[in-house]
Amino acid sequence: MRVAVVTQFGVGNASTRHRALAHLSRLSERFDEVVALVPHDSGERRAGRVGALAYFGGHAVAYVRRAAQLRRELRRFDAVLVQRGGYPMGPALVVEPLVAFAGRLVYDLDDAVFVPSVTLSRRSAAARWLYGPQQARRLLDRADAVVVSSPALAAALPGGRTADAVLPTVPDVERYPLVDPRRPAPMRVGWVGNAGNLPHLDPLREVFERLADAGVARLEVVSSRSWAGPGGFHRWRLEEEHSLFARFDVGIMPLIDSQYARAKAGFKLLQYMAAGLPVVASPVGVNTQLVHDSGAGALADTPPTWERALRELAADPELRARQGSQGRTFVESYADLGAQAERIAELLRGPPRP
Repeated sequence: MRVAVVTQFGVGNASTRHRALAHLSRLSERFDEVVALVPHDSGERRAGRVGALAYFGGHAVAYVRRAAQLRRELRRFDAVLVQRGGYPMGPALVVEPLVAFAGRLVYDLDDAVFVPSVTLSRRSAAARWLYGPQQARRLLDRADAVVVSSPALAAALPGGRTADAVLPTVPDVERYPLVDPRRPAPMRVGWVGNAGNLPHLDPLREVFERLADAGVARLEVVSSRSWAGPGGFHRWRLEEEHSLFARFDVGIMPLIDSQYARAKAGFKLLQYMAAGLPVVASPVGVNTQLVHDSGAGALADTPPTWERALRELAADPELRARQGSQGRTFVESYADLGAQAERIAELLRGPPRP
């Protein structure tokens, strides 16, 4: 049996690496052939009108090439695992080869991509169309089976659709060097994420201003671009994906409560824990369960509770060490990637489409 793994994003995307490509070797042990069909990233958008034209022009060309690749390549496969979609943006035409695919199609989701995110809902009508949920809606209608990353995401599926499996996104713990929890002040607070999630930091702007002014803690943002609020910036690089967490003393995951945020899988919390970092997170979606079950940190729902939690960690290196150790232990037993691959294989082998 021949299986194609189709991803919406290139290898620079965490979902591509940790949900789709992470299973390639294990799926290859279970099928005759497993091939990843990953789109090429078109580069970052440069400033100005010329930069915008070059950016969207490059995407238009890549979009057409991607649709042609899927039409050409999918013919030789018996089943396909689709992670999120066919291309990062554009109309649903790019997934038409997947919709028309004659074999078994398993659709994997780790975000509520069928609804606009908080960031997208604030943008123009053109942007909402360009980055909108049209691919996800078509694939949900077509899919023979659906895999999601959290129970909240399963409950949020539209149209009465049910999830066939809930498989959390998990980091490979052994690849994360442990941090030193007893470094001198100020405490280094880390936030890692894509640029579209930077607005989740906005409600904490004054908190980080006060902590920095008092010499208690300093925020460092790791992303493709900097945050407009106080703190340092480190550009994200794929080669530093695991080692960068050792830059911090605590990891944070603030979320503005929304349907999109409630369906998140908490993967960044798990990455912080894998590095032995204590965490502070908003009590949104699966974050609440992860923090409670791991004992790795605190939940905070207002700026004062965020400031109190961070000051407590800054004042107590032993607390940071204890919570960080508990988080690392929790992640080590959180999920079994071998069992996940077997469940995906079962769904790919399922009955053929009528």
